[in-house]
Order: sequence, then C-alpha cells, then structure tokens
Amino acid sequence: MAVDDIIQLPTHQIYEQMPMDFDQDANGPDAEVDASSVPTVALPLRFIFVKHHPHAKQPNEIISLDSAPSTPPLPDDNPRSPPLSNARPWRPFITYSDYKFTSRCVQRRTPNAEIDEDLNDLHTQAFSSDCFITFRTHRDMEKSLAAARTSNISFCRKTLTIDFDGTAFGGTYEVEVEFRDPWQIMKQWVSDETLAPVSTWFSQEKYYCKNGTIDLSDQLYDEPWTGRNWKYADDSLPADDLYPSCYLGLHVWLDKGLVSTKVKMHPILFRGCWIHSATRNGSGNGGSALAGFVKMPPGLRQIDPNTLTGSSRSEYDRLKRMIYRGVCHLVMASLEQRSHHGEALRFGDGITRIAYPGVLIESMDFEELAAWLAIRNSMSLHPCPQCLAHKNDLPRLTRSFTKRTSESMSCALARAPIPKTERNEYLKQYGLHDFEHFLWNFNNSDPYKATGYDCLHFFDGGIWGRHMWPLIKGCLQRDGLASKFNTNMDKFPRWRDLKHFSSPTTIDYSDGQTFLDILKSSLPCIVQLLPANSCLVRLIRVMTKVRALLGLEVTLDSRLAHLHKFIAEYERICNDVSETHNKSLNFLKQHFLSHAINCFKDKGTSRNQNTRVGEGFQQEIAAQYKKTNGKDAEHQMSIMDENEETMARLDMKVDEWRKSQEDDEKDPVLPHAVTSHWKLGSADARMTSTRIETVNRSNSLYRDFNMRLREYLAEYHPNHPVHEDQNIEVGALLKSFVFNLASVSQVEPCKVLYVDFQSKVDWNNGRDILRCNPMFHGRQRYDSVIYEAQDDNLAMGQLQLVFRCHLPRNISLDLAMIRPYRKSSWAARTRTDCPMREWSPGSIFIALEHVTRGALLCPIFGAPREVFYVIDCVDGDMFLRVNNID
Repeated sequence: MAVDDIIQLPTHQIYEQMPMDFDQDANGPDAEVDASSVPTVALPLRFIFVKHHPHAKQPNEIISLDSAPSTPPLPDDNPRSPPLSNARPWRPFITYSDYKFTSRCVQRRTPNAEIDEDLNDLHTQAFSSDCFITFRTHRDMEKSLAAARTSNISFCRKTLTIDFDGTAFGGTYEVEVEFRDPWQIMKQWVSDETLAPVSTWFSQEKYYCKNGTIDLSDQLYDEPWTGRNWKYADDSLPADDLYPSCYLGLHVWLDKGLVSTKVKMHPILFRGCWIHSATRNGSGNGGSALAGFVKMPPGLRQIDPNTLTGSSRSEYDRLKRMIYRGVCHLVMASLEQRSHHGEALRFGDGITRIAYPGVLIESMDFEELAAWLAIRNSMSLHPCPQCLAHKNDLPRLTRSFTKRTSESMSCALARAPIPKTERNEYLKQYGLHDFEHFLWNFNNSDPYKATGYDCLHFFDGGIWGRHMWPLIKGCLQRDGLASKFNTNMDKFPRWRDLKHFSSPTTIDYSDGQTFLDILKSSLPCIVQLLPANSCLVRLIRVMTKVRALLGLEVTLDSRLAHLHKFIAEYERICNDVSETHNKSLNFLKQHFLSHAINCFKDKGTSRNQNTRVGEGFQQEIAAQYKKTNGKDAEHQMSIMDENEETMARLDMKVDEWRKSQEDDEKDPVLPHAVTSHWKLGSADARMTSTRIETVNRSNSLYRDFNMRLREYLAEYHPNHPVHEDQNIEVGALLKSFVFNLASVSQVEPCKVLYVDFQSKVDWNNGRDILRCNPMFHGRQRYDSVIYEAQDDNLAMGQLQLVFRCHLPRNISLDLAMIRPYRKSSWAARTRTDCPMREWSPGSIFIALEHVTRGALLCPIFGAPREVFYVIDCVDGDMFLRVNNID
C-alpha cells in the first residue's frame, strides 16, 4: 500500500496496515517468499501527522518536513485558473478611476476639503487633460461609498437601560450603544469565498514524527484549532451525517487606550479563530473587525473617581461594572442561542454546515480581564482569572490550584448568603463580584478557560519590564555601575530586528518590545559587573530561556517539557532573588506564568493570544479620532471603519481580477534545479587575489591570502583550478597540487550576504541578512555565521570577506573568509549555561553552500581575554538550534 493510501485511513487502521500482508505461497505458510513482493510504505524521515476531527470527514494527512529534491517533478496537470469575468469588480463605482481615487482617500483618511480641492484640480485640467473620475465633490464619493457599504455589516444603535439601586448614584441610566452584530460578522467571514482557502473549520491533532515512523507522542500546537479547547467543543457537538456540526471560535480583544491627550476609548475587536493567523492578525479582509465601543453615559464621564471615598467609591465602581457587562452582553447577545442550537450556513467552500459560535480566546490585560470576568482586581485574595490561588501563593509557579470554571463560579454565586455583608465576604473567597457572567449561559464559551497568555503584557512589559528590570537597574545605579553597563550596551553588536540601546538605565517607561530587547542584550554586558554567583545574572539567563520558548509560533509537547523545566528553574532563582534583594513576588503576572503551558495546549501558541495585534488598532483609532470633530466621535469613527473595511474587500477583488487578466507567457514551467540558499549583494569592483592581500596587508587575517586561497581551491575544488603544465609545492598540506599560476583568479568582494534556511521553529523558510562591511552606517560590521564542519555540529565564525571568485572557463564560486570560533572553557564571575566561544587562530575559507544561517555573538565585557556569549535568545530558531532542542 502506498503512503497516499495509508494516510486516507483512520488512525487505528494505520497501525493495522503497518505489518504488510501478502499472499501465501501454495506450499504453506513456511514457504520462502521473495522480499521484493512485500509492499512497503516510504514515509519521510521527518513529517507532521495530521489527524482531522471526525466531523471534518477528511482523511489523515502527512506533511513532509524533509528538504525538497534538487529537481522537483512537475505535476501532471497544472492548469491556470481561467480569467475572471470582465464585469467591473470595482462596482458600485462607475469607473476604475472612481474606485482608485476613493480607495486612496479612504486609506489616507483625506479630509473632505482636500478631496474637493483635488477633484477641482483634476476636472479643471490642472494635472491632466483627461480625467476619468466622475466625482465632482466629496459628496459624490460619499454616495458611491454608501452604496458599497451595503454589502458590509453596518453599525446599529440600541439603548441599554440600567436601573441602579444606590445612595450616591442610584437611578436609571440609559446608555447608547453603537455596535455591529458579531453573528453577522462571523457569517460574512464564513461565507466569503476568498477567505475559504485560509480557513480551517474543524479541530485537528498534529504530531511531530521523526525517523520515518508515525509516533503520536509529541503533539504539535500552532493555530487555535490544534488546541484542546477546540477539540472539546467539536466533541460536544452532535454528529450529523447530512450537515456536519462546526464550532466557530471567536477571539475577543478589549482594551482602553488614549486617542488624544484627554480622551480614552474602549474598543471591542473580534477575530475569527478559524482564519489562519497570517490573515487573522492582519489588517485586510479577514482581519480584526471593530464591534463597537464600551462607552459610559455622559453623567459618569465627568466624575473623577479619585475624589470619591468609602461607600460612594464602592457604588461608583459597582455601577461601572454593571454598565460594562451590560454593554458587553448586549453586543454578544446574538451568539447565545446559536451557541446551543447552531445555525445552518453555506460556507465559502460551498458546503453547508451547522455553525455553533462560541468565545474561544480572550486577549486583554488584567485590568480589563477583571472587568470582563466580573472578578476582583489583582490586589484581592484570589485574583487569578484561571484558578483560585491565594495571593500569598502567587510565587509558587509549579504548584496546582483549583481551576475556575463557569459551573464552579455559578455554583459559588448561587450558594452565597443573602445578607449583603456576609455575601460579600463569601464571594471574596472566590474572587467574585456579585454578578452573574453572561457567558455562563453560552455553550463552549467558558470565560475563564478562554483567557490567554499574553507575552507582551504579562512577561515583556510585566514580569521583566515592571519588576525584574527595575530591580536590576536599581542595583546598578545604587552601586555606581549604571554608566559602565550603558557603555557596554552601546558596544553590543547590531543585529536585524534587535533594537540597540546606548543608555537603557535612563529609560523609565517604554513598550514591551523595548524591554524584551533589553533582556536579550543584557547578559554579556552585566555578567562581569555584578558580584560572583549573582542571582540577578542567573535570573537574566533563565528569563531569556523562558521567553524564547514562550514566543515560539509552533510548539511541541517536548518543547513545553523544556519550558516546564525552565519555569521551575526560574522559580528557584526567584526565591533567591526575593531573599537576597527583598523583592516581593506576590503579583499576578508572576503567577500567571504557571498557566502558560496549559494556555498553549488549550488554544495554540502565544501568537493566537497576545494583545500585540490589537495595539496597532489603537493607533488606527487615535488617527480616526483626529479626523472627527469630537462630537459623537464613536459614530464618525464607526463610519470610517466601515469605509476602510469596504475598500479593503474591494481591493482584494480588484487585485484578484487584475491577476487573472495577466498573460501566462511563462507557463508551462520547465524542470529546473533548486536555486542556492544564499545570495550576494552590494558588490565592489573586481580585483585579483594578490591585490586583496596587498590592500589588507596590515590585517594579519589576510596574511598569505593569495596562496591560501589557491590551496583551498586546489584541495576542495580541484576540477576548476588544475592545470597540468605547472607544479606548486604546498608544504603546509604535505602534498603537491598542479594548477596554473598565470591564471590569477578575479575576486569580487560583497558587503551583504542573504542566507535562507529552514527554521527549526515551524520548518518554514527563514532569512538572515548578514553584513560584512568595514563602514556600515558609520561603523564597521562583521556578522557571524553558523556553518557545516566535520568536527563541530555547531561551528561558528565571523565573516571577514564575502566574495565571488571568478576562475578560468567562466567558473565562479561563492566563498567567505571567516575567523572561526571555538568552544571556551573560561568561566565568568557567574556561571550560566549560555554557550561561550573564543577565537581560533587565523582565518579559513568556506564555501557559502556550507553556511547554515547567521549568528549573533557578543563579547563578554570585562573578561580578561576575548570571549563571547552566543546570543541564543535572538530568535526561536537560534535558541532551538544552539541548545539542540528537537
């Protein structure tokens, strides 16, 4: 049976098929059988085994992770999609020019006065004699936009009435809520044919398999549908042979943010968890949808809560919580009954399914989570949104506590005593306010299970940015070492996508990404400054390890096992830090790290749960607010958002139409060799190898460059330089090589090296842009690389020269001269497991085909000799590769 037949079987039948059957010989079962007659299955050495949920009615899959063959076979039939209809894809706009002009104005949020001015210039031939735009004023454009918006989900207005029983704030409050129905948004996404190719409707179990065998011991988690919560939801839905039951998990993001120096807004964003992350976390069609704003009534906006005390402050907070949850319930109300009974929809792939909506992921900071979940704040006895850990147990990261669930919290509220004081004290033991959460009545929408682990707020800007980094910075400032640390940080080597700092201790407040970059850079700059065996140095190192695994976009059970060990190590070091520096660890973000692993297993990796994708939306909202006149700003902003969403959908249709009209001159594609995984850039003028040696004679690494290059070519590329009429004696190699001295090679130095590699994180392509430049933005920059070597599984070297060597007969070779590193036995003041290297003597040549990827190494400042830390936390692939994980 072929592998294509094997993967069509259910999992239990796969194992039945592995011992292959064959017909017995007529002589009996003990007769000798020709081995060639036994059918075999050739599985890839490394692959991902995908097990689809039974509701999907799809066969299991095997996704190969092995390298592609050098000449990939062409498919038997590769028809080009037929051109789309010539009907105007930009409808309802009359002309393409109308559509293009509108798209640009909406994207730039051009004021009406400027639109009118531009249209006047166009029609008075100030720019051109021909104008195909039919608009005369912005009002004409608005009419076409209004017609285009009819296919969009419009905002509606409803009034929420709140009857509040209180002394200071008692009364009836009417809250105007402008929002979009989440079910209508979800239906639009689900039925969109253009989103169907980037949508997965059912849960999947993925497993990472090695050595050519199907092994279900190392489960893989990436997108939300690979998590346990989606599988539990699918399992709970009815099995229907006619219409499959399909769970539609919703991602809810809510956060307050300043849109001006005085005005705060609370936008609510939805994302469809079934849409692939690259689209879901983007800004185009299929990205986030603005559902509305949580907005307080005018009478409460003018109250300064800091002026309230005692019962008045308590009443005010209770009223705000009631309004907050009332608004959220009103917005989400259309999903409640459908989460239980479903609704038949025709999906974008043409199949009708019964869709059951639910809330799968909630991404908010802890302040917003407390308001959303109706739990008490981070200073309460039981502040955790996922469990009932006591506030004194928050530092205990490896201990388990009773989980919060909708059932347990609703039972606690039902059992609470009636008298107000007793009821309040009882609910404190559960960290609850006296409110019934509306999601308790939704199916597959447990609000506590849905809380995600957000690396940005909880770790980067939380544990590290607000607690550990201020502690370390304070120690450096107290001991007079801050300036020396800043000097070291200023000398830290540059690296792409890693922010460089000249004086980090002067930064009082910044974003989470800035704090993360400080963490990645700190170890070599501080290890020789602090006393020997410093717990703060060990803290920095373990936090880089924890953060590297927290941020992986694809993770495995085996990787999470490493993360569990790192968290346990982090807990032990934190205890030392607490005792040595009198640092309290009783804060919620410290505790929530203990939930990270289960969050990833339940809802996929951190990219599905972080709030970073919503932070960009805050900037958009601030830009939209500036375009309003401040009066009923939410309504004006909702119209802007509808316009932008409408034009984004039209842009996609027009782009698809234009691609379908392009000529297909290059088809069919002929078989070709796989291109090299590297490219050279920023080339200098060609020169001879002897000239390079002369120009760099002051640099000992270029000593005998010409001769050593010829020796390298003769040994490793003998077919190119060999010429039978000359003999050269090379004593260093103890053998003779024959080649043409007269044929001096031409060398073409380059300053940029692009290296593509297969990432160990997700097995997709990664790229490093490496510099080998004596003057790059005012300073020299010579990046390092990992390369293949027989005696070192992780050989590293610093680029000294990257060049193309032009040989006779139009032969060219891409080479590099590097200064190799070797492992170092030197010990820093505080030993860590961060890999160290030191220089090997001299320089060597390597072919660029042996370069694996770039590497970042930083000198250990203050060391008695040149010793380097390998900065393995610079990205996920580097961490897995250097530490031999997987």
